[in-house]
Amino acid sequence: MKWTQTEGYRTFSCMLAMLIGVGLVRYAYSPLIPSMLGQHWITAGQAGYLGTVNFVGNLAGALLCAPLVRRFSATGVCRVSLVIGLLSVTASAWDLGFFWLILTRLLAGLAAAGAMILGPAIAVAGAPSESRGRILGLVFAGAGVGVIGLSLLLPVVLEGGPTSGWLFTGALVAVFLAIGWVGLREAPAVSAEQAPDAAIEPDRLHLWILAAAYSLVAIGIVPHSIYLSAYVHQALHLPTSFSAMVFAVYGVGVLVGAPLLDGVLAKRLGTWESLVLSSALGLGAVAVVLLTENIIWVVASGAALGAAQMGVASITSHRVIELAGPVAHTRWWSLMTIGFNVGQAGGALAMGAFLSTHWGYPAGFWMAGVALALATTLAFFVRRSDPSPFAGAHHKIS
Repeated sequence: MKWTQTEGYRTFSCMLAMLIGVGLVRYAYSPLIPSMLGQHWITAGQAGYLGTVNFVGNLAGALLCAPLVRRFSATGVCRVSLVIGLLSVTASAWDLGFFWLILTRLLAGLAAAGAMILGPAIAVAGAPSESRGRILGLVFAGAGVGVIGLSLLLPVVLEGGPTSGWLFTGALVAVFLAIGWVGLREAPAVSAEQAPDAAIEPDRLHLWILAAAYSLVAIGIVPHSIYLSAYVHQALHLPTSFSAMVFAVYGVGVLVGAPLLDGVLAKRLGTWESLVLSSALGLGAVAVVLLTENIIWVVASGAALGAAQMGVASITSHRVIELAGPVAHTRWWSLMTIGFNVGQAGGALAMGAFLSTHWGYPAGFWMAGVALALATTLAFFVRRSDPSPFAGAHHKIS
């Protein structure tokens, strides 16, 4: 692909949208949980329920995304989503009670859906098939940049309590939103001659299997993606400052997951093979926590789970293009995101229930292990029986 300045800025802006919506707006909550618990803003059980509310908001956003794009535009919906994210993060800085936090986390979920669905869609629109894996890898890496940066910087400002942490996050969102605003613009429509795979007939059977596997992965990532910091703080008895920075290691995995698994690995093996291996990597990460409380291994499992999470997300989006074609990508990717959020909402609700009983964190990680084992099994069947001539015999990408 001839890399123009406009295309480069568009990809960079979509990466910033993912950084804002997922890395900051959605996941700022996780490293802030220990501080919110310490200041008695919430209880451990309420932390789980707030996580569920966030996923419910994300589910609502995913349901609204496709019809709103048809009525308005991907550009407009994505921009409005990020503005809502800024408002939700800023509003979270005041302890006005549990129901206020429910509202702010609901809005955060809505905002994250717009970034998660439309950021990749805007980035790959008009891009040739051989460049999509690289572009998607860069866009999804934005989430990791946000998680890492926030996790490393939050301990510096957390002496002022959760309020300082939320306001600092809001300031970062505002800065990155201003930088990427202009570049969040859809590319011109692509003709059939430019993108011959636009006419692919959707492989519905394999798309639904993929959706089921992606929903199970969503359940499997809940304990690490929401509770890793809280688990290290409460179950392993390490200080808040350390537990907040532990999430940065998870962020390293989130950062490298998509470029490594949907870039390097998928280029060498194929997207189907990379999907199976990514799901298995997540299963291995959960198994580590179930087998040991050694802090080094637990922290390492966070990096592995983060890589698996974003690798599966990027590859799933890429597989949707291969199985449904770029024209149907937004619709099917929205459906995948809906299933993902149903899984995450269910997983977070279960975690809240576990933490309110004597079952605690171990039950949550067992739940995650079973879900990822099933997801890995289903991933073996997400291979088009009659490959598209445009995707290559083994769905390999460049």
